Amino acid sequence: MSNSFVLIEEKTVNELFNEIKNLNQKIDSELKTKVGGLSEKWLDNQDVMLELKISQRTLQNMRHTKMLPYSKVGGKVYYKSTDVERLLSENYTNRGRSG
Repeated sequence: MSNSFVLIEEKTVNELFNEIKNLNQKIDSELKTKVGGLSEKWLDNQDVMLELKISQRTLQNMRHTKMLPYSKVGGKVYYKSTDVERLLSENYTNRGRSG
């Protein structure tokens, strides 16, 4: 078995490393996109009722009127934490300030 050497210009090596770096960034971005939905925090009925200080009936009504999106698995209901935060933000009013 013989050893052979190949000379590559520094510019070419740098271009290859940059291309590898770009590919790694694209892969990382794709992985985050695909896993992002699962990495988000999901809340059950009890969590949402405690956070919003509402009753089970009020929460059921929010589902029924499509005010709060949900997912149902095996009879148990789950909510994305971002949907709960969005609901709060969309209904935020600053009543304490006078203009």
